[in-house]
Amino acid sequence: MSNLGRLFVLIGIMWIFQLWFAYRQSKNFQEDLRSLRKLGTMAVGMGGRRYRGGRAFVALTADENGIVKDGRVLRGFTVFARSKQLSAYTGFPIGQIASGDRVAEGEKKKVNEAAANSARYILDHLERVKAGGG
Repeated sequence: MSNLGRLFVLIGIMWIFQLWFAYRQSKNFQEDLRSLRKLGTMAVGMGGRRYRGGRAFVALTADENGIVKDGRVLRGFTVFARSKQLSAYTGFPIGQIASGDRVAEGEKKKVNEAAANSARYILDHLERVKAGGG
């Protein structure tokens, strides 16, 4: 096998490992979110850009009154990033987060964007439930 052939095989093997690590990261995040779903309405929002500082995913859970019960954030460049507790929004109305009036101090813009997106998804769901649309 030529050197070029070996290079393509190596690239293929590295790509398979990257896919496997991304799959494991996704499964770990889903496992972390399972506990949030038990607390109420849960949604995941995304903020940031793929190649400019990376993305952040924020999961928020709110009760039927629209008060945030808990949250988790997943951020980082690599597939080794793990989600962490995000308690900066706990106890606040989901409307304040969705409108941008409530931001997590000390967090990057992408985390606050992701939280606002998540809050908007929860608000949309709660409005549909009130209207009888489930």
